[in-house]
Amino acid sequence: MSVIRVGAVQYLNARPLVHGLEAQKDLFSFKFGVPAKCASLLHERSVDLGLIPTIEYLRKPDYRLVPDIGVVSHGPVGSVALFATRPIQAVRSIAVDTSSRTAATLLRILCAEWFDIEPKFHTMAPDLDSMLKRCDAALLIGDAALFTEHETVVDLDKIDLGEEWTSMTNLPFVWAVWAGRDGAVDSEHLLALEKARDAG
Repeated sequence: MSVIRVGAVQYLNARPLVHGLEAQKDLFSFKFGVPAKCASLLHERSVDLGLIPTIEYLRKPDYRLVPDIGVVSHGPVGSVALFATRPIQAVRSIAVDTSSRTAATLLRILCAEWFDIEPKFHTMAPDLDSMLKRCDAALLIGDAALFTEHETVVDLDKIDLGEEWTSMTNLPFVWAVWAGRDGAVDSEHLLALEKARDAG
């Protein structure tokens, strides 16, 4: 049994997957960050296992999935939202949160295939006011999306990307997965990850 280095997402929606694991110091040591940071840590080999954006798993053929564990939604997700100052069909520019590449990729797919728009995308730090000063809409993920109440922000539409994906496809969406290279986890690590998922 060895301690593996883990990159885990700091957002509330990922807590059920890591709750209880932090206390198992004989199995895991953690670094927390936004999804894009977890992907970078895994790519740089600074961690052995990462809760990474799905798109990052697809970009790296040497990564292996931990089966049946991830951040998944079927319908509204709450933590990935587009805030728009005008109806979606009138949106011409979108500020994209730098924290997740999967959400940004899904947004591009939805714009092309579902909303039927071709906006310009601008990568920005996740600050709604700054984003909306520059663009017609802003993509926020994680806690920023969860805790931004659009009712308190005058004249904004909040569009849940998980809900839009399911409306378009009638399928669930996988936002993040546990991934690492061959041999990163043994049976004891896998059992602990499964128990955390089941308890979460």
